[in-house]
Amino acid sequence: MGRKSGTKNKSNYHYLVEEYEDFYKDKLIRKGYFMTQADIQDFYGMNRAAVYHTMAGNLKRIKKYNFLNIEKLNPPLPIHEKVVIDYKKKHEELLKEQFDTSESESITESDIE
Repeated sequence: MGRKSGTKNKSNYHYLVEEYEDFYKDKLIRKGYFMTQADIQDFYGMNRAAVYHTMAGNLKRIKKYNFLNIEKLNPPLPIHEKVVIDYKKKHEELLKEQFDTSESESITESDIE
């Protein structure tokens, strides 16, 4: 099943780019996450072929960007932290709260009479 028409892939990071001091890749300068290859192209001023060859490890072909390491993340890293809600537990807590308040209300009514 394909993506719906007009939607953008803006909920996950798909690429990890590590920038090193030199081509020996001894000292890491910066590490960044990107959603698309176009974002990498814009940030580093690369063309599409340079991004592809850097990802594939063809460092002899692209010497200008041999200090970069581009990795495709599988599975993608979500941008926002996903929170799992246990609705059964939440429903039980709400019922308990309603039960507790109804008891307290009945006690106050009997105290008034």
